[in-house]
Amino acid sequence: MKKSFLKLAIIIPIILFFVGITLQGFLGDFPLQAFKFPINIIVFADVFISSIVLHWLFKNKNFIKFLSSGYAALSSIALFSAMVIIMVSTAQENTDNAFIKFFGFNNVIYTWTYALSSFYLLISLGLATLRRLFPFTTKNIFFYLNHFGFWLIVAAGSLGQADKQRLNISVPEGELVWYAHDSKGKYQEPDFAIKLDSFKIKYYPPKLAIVDIHGNMLKAKEFQPKELIKGEKIKYKAFNIEVLDIYENAIATKDTVLFVAGLPENTVVAKLKVNNKVLYIQNGTSFHNPILAKISAKERLAILSPEPSYFGSYIGLYTKTGIKNEKHLIEVNKPLIMKSWTIYQTSYFKLDDYSQDVYVSVLTAVYDPWLKIVYLGFAMLVIGVVYLIFSRPSLKIKK
Repeated sequence: MKKSFLKLAIIIPIILFFVGITLQGFLGDFPLQAFKFPINIIVFADVFISSIVLHWLFKNKNFIKFLSSGYAALSSIALFSAMVIIMVSTAQENTDNAFIKFFGFNNVIYTWTYALSSFYLLISLGLATLRRLFPFTTKNIFFYLNHFGFWLIVAAGSLGQADKQRLNISVPEGELVWYAHDSKGKYQEPDFAIKLDSFKIKYYPPKLAIVDIHGNMLKAKEFQPKELIKGEKIKYKAFNIEVLDIYENAIATKDTVLFVAGLPENTVVAKLKVNNKVLYIQNGTSFHNPILAKISAKERLAILSPEPSYFGSYIGLYTKTGIKNEKHLIEVNKPLIMKSWTIYQTSYFKLDDYSQDVYVSVLTAVYDPWLKIVYLGFAMLVIGVVYLIFSRPSLKIKK
């Protein structure tokens, strides 16, 4: 029986893989959107109940014994893991690669192969869990937590994709926005609105660099980009460079600096002394060309545009259930969690209007009502794994 189980463990994932890519080639993407709520709840319950029925009525049949065995567990995990590896190693976006596009590897969640691998794993895990459910020993209970937790992660993570939404919201300072766009640019109206009260941004100090005559960075071993610090003295080849002063929100001319209030982008001017000669350089923006300082036939001194070190949005949140202005701060890696929505700070830009200094905060709102079930599955999995690790008898060395 072990040999037959081993053969099945090898043959079944191969068959499922080729059936999946064949269906993908002829039918296109798996119709995941057809499994939106409440259909996914029904499918979730059907898979759960089907596992119980198969175990209760046919547990002594060889094929059901195989599906509840360790061979099937490893086999199903191997196939599912292969799909996950493809997902994380291939960009999940539109592509011109005909091979990747044909098999759907640029959108693995929507492939027939992923659907079949998930179903195979759920049936195998479900039957293996039920096989160890009785008797009610402590070890079997934690085995159950371990396997059923994994079952919940796969079931909720896969079926929940149909309900998952990812929306992009661009909010100018001082404005209230109640609409968003999905990944395809389609107009959407979520059940909340956001007002951007203010946008906060901080920058790293600008850096001095060596570029060629076209403004491209030179790979000069003797000189790596250095932070501009007033009073700093820098030695480069035969050049003695001293940073005399640094001006923000300014524009450089040939021999002086003009200060302009409300520049739409962060502009920096540096006053340098290069071998006793005073020069002004300026970083480039979408409104101003960079001003470089010639130090040799092929080399120029330049300022790299300052990179943001922090940015975040102070917002007012309005919901349909309770129209009120809730104050929140959304920062990078510190999203706002609101019921089944998670709102992330992803980017920003300034309005293309020279007379204004208005930031637009770019937020990403992710709706995932199944995420709590996934978290529950992870909690059960961790509890089961921890117990099984520490409950194993210690090895004794025989003298």
